[in-house]
Amino acid sequence: MTNRGVLIRPLKKSELINVKQLAQAENWNVGEAEVDLMWELDPDGFLGAEIMVDSSPRIVGCASCVNLNDSYSCGDLFIVEKPYRRQGIGKSLKEAIFVQAGSRNVSINSVCSDVESNVKSGNFPTISFSMKVFEGCLVTPADLALHAPTDVVITPYTGDEFEELYVYDTEVHVIPRRQMLQGIIGTKDAHTFVARKENSIVGFGVSYSIGKGYNVGPVFADSSQIAQALFRRLFDCLPKGSNIELTAPEDNTFSVQMAKRCQLNLSFDMIRMYSKEAIDFKAMNKVFSLTNSGFGMV
Repeated sequence: MTNRGVLIRPLKKSELINVKQLAQAENWNVGEAEVDLMWELDPDGFLGAEIMVDSSPRIVGCASCVNLNDSYSCGDLFIVEKPYRRQGIGKSLKEAIFVQAGSRNVSINSVCSDVESNVKSGNFPTISFSMKVFEGCLVTPADLALHAPTDVVITPYTGDEFEELYVYDTEVHVIPRRQMLQGIIGTKDAHTFVARKENSIVGFGVSYSIGKGYNVGPVFADSSQIAQALFRRLFDCLPKGSNIELTAPEDNTFSVQMAKRCQLNLSFDMIRMYSKEAIDFKAMNKVFSLTNSGFGMV
């Protein structure tokens, strides 16, 4: 796709460094493993805006639209370098992601200041839930319980329980994401804990390294008591003084208050938006921390 000297095209895996550099320039804490994993899920899902600068091609913008299945796509990383904004490049990137998505429903996590324009443009008319992104140097409160309720056992993930974990994740996430879940758990420096009650999974939590520190999420659990114990296990695995990111649904009072107790700073608020109807997350009460602050999923 071309527009006045701008070529919008899929990026090769070797070119993802451009996406990471563009994100870093915006102070977005994007992990290399996250970007690489999403590219593996959909090699056509990362788009670059290329122009000629001093007779050499240069990527000055990007966007991602990863097709998770035949009906659902998740969008993220809409970035245009500041010197090249207001020249139609962002509009061309948005047009390109809808070509990439086809008839699929596309979700994004939008900063609050962009919600009105996203609705007015007609690209993302449906507003869903709100979330809060916390960041900072982790300080674990002494009273953050290590132990779950007496009838719940929490153990490190071994790999043998993946199929059960996948079923539980799908009940919460709604959109099946086997490869994504495998990739998150298998990320370098990842820690995963599983909560069981009478041999049934009642929660799990994951932490993994990102650009600056660690992302703590997803954390899904049947109750706040179980979630608290999962958070404590995950926090205790991280190096002392680690910088972490935690994305909590705004309506989850426990997670929002816990983040404050951990002396994390509210970095920004985001709104989930869709190009079509909102996904009905019937088990949203089990979401204590989202998978990450981007890529339009829980």
